[in-house]
Amino acid sequence: MKNAIFKLFKVTFSFIFTLIMCLSFSTLTNAASVKNIPVKKTLSADITGDGKSDKILITTSTDKDCFIKKLKVKVNNKVAFTKNCTNDNIHSFTARYAKMSNKNELLQLMGIGDNDYIVFNQIYKYNNKSKKLYSVSKLDYTACEIVSAKKNLLTLRHGDQPAETGWLNWKMNYKFRNNKLVLTSTTTSTVKSIIGNYHNDSYSKLFRKNIFVTAKKLRFYNGSKLAFTVPKGKQVTLKKLTLSKNTMYLQFQYGKKTGWLRVNNKDYNYESPYFKVVSRRLAG
Repeated sequence: MKNAIFKLFKVTFSFIFTLIMCLSFSTLTNAASVKNIPVKKTLSADITGDGKSDKILITTSTDKDCFIKKLKVKVNNKVAFTKNCTNDNIHSFTARYAKMSNKNELLQLMGIGDNDYIVFNQIYKYNNKSKKLYSVSKLDYTACEIVSAKKNLLTLRHGDQPAETGWLNWKMNYKFRNNKLVLTSTTTSTVKSIIGNYHNDSYSKLFRKNIFVTAKKLRFYNGSKLAFTVPKGKQVTLKKLTLSKNTMYLQFQYGKKTGWLRVNNKDYNYESPYFKVVSRRLAG
């Protein structure tokens, strides 16, 4: 269900789902310092750090199959970035401008492929000496769009679909250090289940509250130590998410106890699901 970068959807439903949850930039932005940059239309915004508006223009060229062959970014009428996309199967690019301060103005470029896969996602800063954009990010496969920018903090929306829980969205904060964006923490309490958003049954009402019903006996851990065991048919509440070397763990609460569960397991048995109803709501 996952490709090398974002591992998203493969069917029509998933196309709509991703579009709504991850790529509807105009509805997800919650900061005036973040702007969309239309392709082939000049945006006036400071990218050079002098406090004055610059001209930012993004253009693309396509092949006979309507795939993008080349991406070009101009700053003040001079080419600041190019990317050869011949073998990337990219249908379109989405760009976003974010201003953290007069010294930290950023440009995010996202290449969108078949079924809305995010096949390219990088954040750039402008170098006044070379007059070029250079990458300041190393985003993992769950990263999506910038949603807010403050003086010392950049917030990105993330999303993934573990087979164990279905689609989850969350936010991660980044700081600008040593000319790179770095995560402030690999753990977040902003994680939300979204598989209940398009149904109106009893399970959907639980999912909207981050509540899951066990489909079998499950063990939850704190580190390598068993925290507790939950019988089949009991409710647990999703509280936190943490990422460790591209491995995802989810914290659940059962009564007053909390424990962690590893997800995205390669050997996950779909015929013996962790939680009720989840399997038939997986996209892709």
